[in-house]
Amino acid sequence: MENFTVLNYQGSKNNLSSFIKKNIEPYIQDGKAILDIFSGSAAVSNMFRDNYQVYANDTESYASIIADAILNQPDINSATELISSLDIEYTTTIKKHAKPVIDFVKKEQLALDKENYEQLIALYNLYPTVWNNQYSGITKNKLTVDSVKQTHDFYLFTTYYATNYYGINQALDIDCLIKIINLRFPQYRNALLSCLFYAMKETVFSKDGHMAQPLSLEKNKARLFIQRKKNVYELFVKKFKEYITIPLSKFSGKNMVFNSNFEDLLDQRIFSNVGLVYADPPYTDMQYSRYYHLLNVAAKYEYPKLTITKNGYTKGLYTEGRYQSKLSQRSSAKQSLENLISFCAHNNTNLAISYAYPQDRENQATDRYTISIDELIELAKKHYTNARVNVVTQDYNHANHRNSKQKKVLEYLILCGEKNINQVNIDSLKNQLCKLTPTKNNPMYNSHMYWSQKSFNICDVLIDALSNKGDVVFDPFLGSGVTTLEAIKSDLSRCAIGCDINDMPLFISKLLLSINATPDIKNTLEKFIQELNSLGHYYETTCPKCNAVGTISKVIFDKPERTSSNVIIKTINYSCSCTKKGVKSPDKMDYIKFNTIRKLENVTSTSLLYNSKIAVAKNDDIKNIFSGRNISVLDEILNIINKYEPAYQNILKYILMSILHLCKITDKHSNSQWPLWIPKTDCVEKNIIEIYTKKIKKFYDVIPFMKENYANSQIVESYNMLSPGKCLLMQKGSQLITEQDIPDNGVDLIITDPPYLEQVLYSEYMQLYKPFLNLDYNLNDEIIVSSAPSRSKNRDDYFHLLDLVFNMCLHKLKTNHYLCLYFHDCNLNVWNELISILEKNCFRFITQIHVDKTVTLKNIISPKKSLNGDSILIFSKSDAPIYHNAEEDVSEIEHNIIRQAKYMVKSNGSLFTPELYDNGLMEILIQNGWLEKLSSKYSSLVDIFEKHLTWDSSIAKWR
Repeated sequence: MENFTVLNYQGSKNNLSSFIKKNIEPYIQDGKAILDIFSGSAAVSNMFRDNYQVYANDTESYASIIADAILNQPDINSATELISSLDIEYTTTIKKHAKPVIDFVKKEQLALDKENYEQLIALYNLYPTVWNNQYSGITKNKLTVDSVKQTHDFYLFTTYYATNYYGINQALDIDCLIKIINLRFPQYRNALLSCLFYAMKETVFSKDGHMAQPLSLEKNKARLFIQRKKNVYELFVKKFKEYITIPLSKFSGKNMVFNSNFEDLLDQRIFSNVGLVYADPPYTDMQYSRYYHLLNVAAKYEYPKLTITKNGYTKGLYTEGRYQSKLSQRSSAKQSLENLISFCAHNNTNLAISYAYPQDRENQATDRYTISIDELIELAKKHYTNARVNVVTQDYNHANHRNSKQKKVLEYLILCGEKNINQVNIDSLKNQLCKLTPTKNNPMYNSHMYWSQKSFNICDVLIDALSNKGDVVFDPFLGSGVTTLEAIKSDLSRCAIGCDINDMPLFISKLLLSINATPDIKNTLEKFIQELNSLGHYYETTCPKCNAVGTISKVIFDKPERTSSNVIIKTINYSCSCTKKGVKSPDKMDYIKFNTIRKLENVTSTSLLYNSKIAVAKNDDIKNIFSGRNISVLDEILNIINKYEPAYQNILKYILMSILHLCKITDKHSNSQWPLWIPKTDCVEKNIIEIYTKKIKKFYDVIPFMKENYANSQIVESYNMLSPGKCLLMQKGSQLITEQDIPDNGVDLIITDPPYLEQVLYSEYMQLYKPFLNLDYNLNDEIIVSSAPSRSKNRDDYFHLLDLVFNMCLHKLKTNHYLCLYFHDCNLNVWNELISILEKNCFRFITQIHVDKTVTLKNIISPKKSLNGDSILIFSKSDAPIYHNAEEDVSEIEHNIIRQAKYMVKSNGSLFTPELYDNGLMEILIQNGWLEKLSSKYSSLVDIFEKHLTWDSSIAKWR
């Protein structure tokens, strides 16, 4: 029933339906009703009627009638027969009803046909109404409210509003229709009246389609004839024909409609079945009742008394008894809204408040608003707490009904309470992530280096969509801390738990969260830079041009043997007083300075674990991957750092950690993905003092960033101490987490990036850092595949430990809550192993989302088989393991997969391998339980593509 509307209502939400629905649905509680407490034109009630039980309320009678027509459609056996009956009744009734004023009706029609304004006005001046007390054929007397009322007939609009709001014939039609609706079709009353309201709105002669006051006839002659020529009955029938084609709501008859002051509904008996209240209150001091008073007159049909002021009748021809809302009065609006907010909060009922407010508060008037948006948000936070209030906005051009004038407003949705995770719109989440440009770029994440770091804005969207403020978000593979750090950020305000086996991940998070409690950081770092500069002599060289002392920035050299100290220096880049970009060949002193290693006082445990796959040789040593000069400088730097207090030592070591991969021997690209590898030719030694100083100055930006985003964030020591903005960090293998660490069902959302087999050997990579920073690593509990002979880390061990971790997650995560897993591998056997483990542990696959990478750490050597970017797998925890009964054989599965792949290529054009994997094919394989059978024949989908698709190497895509 999305497009069915009765009125172009003041503040109607029809044009904001997708914005409202997308944001409200996650707050609707299962099995409970939505209460649209200021229903107005019932646009929002209509929006939710197909999928939810809806209660609607409005103080205005006409609004309740519209809501009932939309929510509780009557059973109509034969629409054709009903319309035929309406036609017969109307034809009979209008003929009889028009007799007392038939001469006026005929003359009006003649004037309209000729578009003769003077003739029409002359006629209208003679026409009797209750406002001019002239003699009337209806009452056979002077026309007054009492005299027409005593006829006990239906002539209200003919005597009140003919010649002003409506033409004489139009007013007669309105009266005639109300008569036959009330007397002949009472079982369809609300449905028929709603269609009449539409016809009244379409034919009324007033500004912008509302009914505040009639327009001047003289000033609006062209519009007068347009409006007067419209036929009320034809418009009524047109709308009714539209209405009867709309399918019944499955809750029709169960939906409830109230016609009450909203405060009278604040009753626990009503709210016992209400899961969400949607409130779109009046915003300004303009009373809604004056805009639609004619509809209330039609609904009640009581021949109301006329409103008379000291200046006579009102311009709007208002009647007595119009409702005056306290929400449109500054003196009472704030308290009335607080009563609503307080009651909902006290009853644990979610509340969504719509409020339109000017975008430009300085240049747009706000004086007519009865409460400011800031006051309203503060009221919500007062009763629901900051953690349980979420404010979303959308730009909107607010217009009056004929779009004659627009103003830019922000449509606010103040969402109060807890999200219902079961109501997450996965398709909407996928679309949101696909449109997002991933980024890791902010001062905090730029301040350190960690392998496979994920985009924080992707993580933000997942946390926001799949959990509520105050929920516990868990990452069993902490890594660089993106999941936990984003979860406890001020705007997301979750609790977080992170676990890792190694020192470095915990050191990163702990250091960052200590910044706000550490005073005078910048001055201390400035002092340190001065001391650092005292080591400049290590990088001194003689300029061959001016013989002055220059400063080396970079040395290019060959090192044919990794374990040998023999090097061949090719060029030295330097600066001096005569040049900023000098290049020279080495002299004898350059070789001496490059190779000499001072007696090391602070660099310890320098032997490396043999693993040829990551370029570590037998009996290898950390000194083999540094120049003698640079390892000496690092030892001297540690001497300086150790003079500072512990809090500042940690900051200085944290910054040093972030550049350590640049201090060793690197290639020209300074590739950080292989931290223990060094090239044999074109090796690079960099000036550590320059790198370190530059990184320290960049760290200055971290200080205000942490104050702004983590003002109340801190680390706690146990699960019981968690609260919004707080984080629990544990150091152990996640497979070893116990009930004492995290209680069962104590986690609301898991977002994690597990190690991928042998792709990144985290603990072995940590060997670079331990000698300098004493950051230890755990080789035994790591979940990894390693070819290091001294480690028993094979594929079976990897999947066994991964199974233990996901079994732990099964116990910790609440049922029907989500686990988000980063995973990317083209190998179908790996996919099958992973999905089998997850399904065995009750995790049901929901969907897969491809996320592009802004930076690729490694060159894609084989784009046909490489899966660049990230793939996010979303699972929901079920009550039981997931089993499939796939009857198709491998040939049928292959046929289905290639048919889908060809369809994707045909629909989207040529596609990269990861696009085929992530945007449909893996999802089909998993959902249908086909992975096991297909992986028994093919190692990857590429094997299938090569048989049935064409690889275009010029663009690295399939077509």
